[in-house]
Amino acid sequence: MKSEKPRLIAFEVTRRCRFRCRHCRASAGPSAKEVLDTSQCKKILKAIAKFNKCIIILTGGEPMERKDIYQIIRYGRGLGLRVVLATCGYLIDEKSIKRLKKAGVTALSFSIDGASTDTNDAFRQSKGAFDAAVKAAKMAKQARVRFQINTTISKINVDEVIGIAALAKRLGAYCFNPFILVPTGRGAEIEDMILDPVEYESLLNELWRIKLSAKIKVRVTCGPQFARVCRQAEAKGLTKEVSGCMGGRGFGFISYKGDVQICGFLDKSTGNMIENNFDFGKIWEESKFLNEIRDKASYRGKCRNCDYVGVCGGCRARAYTMTGDYLGTDPACDYEGGDKD
Repeated sequence: MKSEKPRLIAFEVTRRCRFRCRHCRASAGPSAKEVLDTSQCKKILKAIAKFNKCIIILTGGEPMERKDIYQIIRYGRGLGLRVVLATCGYLIDEKSIKRLKKAGVTALSFSIDGASTDTNDAFRQSKGAFDAAVKAAKMAKQARVRFQINTTISKINVDEVIGIAALAKRLGAYCFNPFILVPTGRGAEIEDMILDPVEYESLLNELWRIKLSAKIKVRVTCGPQFARVCRQAEAKGLTKEVSGCMGGRGFGFISYKGDVQICGFLDKSTGNMIENNFDFGKIWEESKFLNEIRDKASYRGKCRNCDYVGVCGGCRARAYTMTGDYLGTDPACDYEGGDKD
């Protein structure tokens, strides 16, 4: 199967972080050690740039914990990659935002999981997390660096989605990006907090309404059914930019060990960059696992029979972590559609 070159690649440069968020897929913590050194990070970026000049999301953990983060950003920009950074915000100040901008960062994302200090900090298990993210967002706006707000949604905070979206708009974010909880890493401990299918469908429709009325971009991650909801709405000009799961197609992930994955939530390596002599293209195009994921005709259960499988694709990571079958039904979705055998 001919592969699509990735338009976005998330590169997990560290698992070190001062927070211990309840949902963290990386189980990040303050004592985590770096695995990839500066030279290896540069070789990975060079291999990606050789294959396709795409957007690189430097993520973690907290990527700002790396002392060489500005050097990594500059190197990626020099290769012609668009480099963005996903951060909790606690290391963003006037000096660091200027250095990030000078190094060539084109956008930032800040994580806010509650509409208030109490709810956000409880979810992220870190006092001051809310204030740090809000302060960092204000600094980014002042420095004229584009940013978005990321929110992981579960039963814990689903009632605050409208409030968080409104906060994102007030802060000046260009995009509100909800993530639908995938129970991997530390998130496995709160699997019972995943929205049930009825709650999930209600949330998707609420996000659609926010997209229509809030005058802020709404992008949903790990919620490919949002593409189906938008198609069903048949609103002109709305659905053309909404896609389902891009994992293994337009999106790829490279772990803190150099493993290539379809995303950060499906912890299954398709090949290791170091062991493969930094040949990203070979892994991306020839991986048996990646080509299985790309073949939607091979999906099983409700996803196979769904008439929106080509639009949505279901969350392969949620299927894998909750059922053990990455080609099976996405447990968050209860949509019944299609008449295939």
